[in-house]
Amino acid sequence: MGTYLFNLLKTKNNVTTIPFEDVYYENPNTLVDFVKQCDVIVHLAAVNRCDSPDELYETNIRLVNQLIEAMQTAEVSPHVIFSSSTQEERDNLYGKSKRDGREKLSAWAEANQALFTGLVIPNVYGPFGKPYYNSVVATFCHQLTCGEQPQIDVDGTLKLIYVGELAEQIYQISVVVGVENFRPLLQLPHTAEKKVSELLALLETYKTQYFEQGIIPALSSKFEINLFNTFRCYIDAQSHFPVLLKKNED
Repeated sequence: MGTYLFNLLKTKNNVTTIPFEDVYYENPNTLVDFVKQCDVIVHLAAVNRCDSPDELYETNIRLVNQLIEAMQTAEVSPHVIFSSSTQEERDNLYGKSKRDGREKLSAWAEANQALFTGLVIPNVYGPFGKPYYNSVVATFCHQLTCGEQPQIDVDGTLKLIYVGELAEQIYQISVVVGVENFRPLLQLPHTAEKKVSELLALLETYKTQYFEQGIIPALSSKFEINLFNTFRCYIDAQSHFPVLLKKNED
């Protein structure tokens, strides 16, 4: 999400992007220097999965606390946008870490007369997501293009948002929307709703028609276009289209 948003913001004439690196969290002075430069901070940093649920919770809360400490040290009050998750409502430490982190930042904003927007975000999918980490879409795409057969554990219904749509919404919230519309908790609308089995069926069609037969499938909606483009990014072009690449080289 961060890379996609950063690349989108670089195309906007009314935005100056401030580069950030994970190592800033290891140096309090560097983090303080960073927050001093920002009018808006979009906090997307979090651990989604970890062998130890307790470590996952502690890491996500630590990142929030470090950001708050840096802003207090720098005596700045930027508009902070925090990415939370629909898992806030579930009984797991990831959801608890997102809820507690959002509440900590909301309390900081209230105490410092700052703007804060906590975003509850649906399931995000899109190109270059990490298999077995970011989303079931990434996992299925990886498995299908690597000759594996995906398995469905629970055929639940997913509320989905494409990473490009999410980035555009965050841009609107951070730059375009008026101050009077800011809320400490904002539920972002999903742009598609599919059962896991429906997602897999579409991706299997893309595998058969595009991956194996070289046919561009019929795409009947914006969602299907986005899903197809997501699937395509997992194809190793050099392995699966060597003749085409050789011809281009000549």
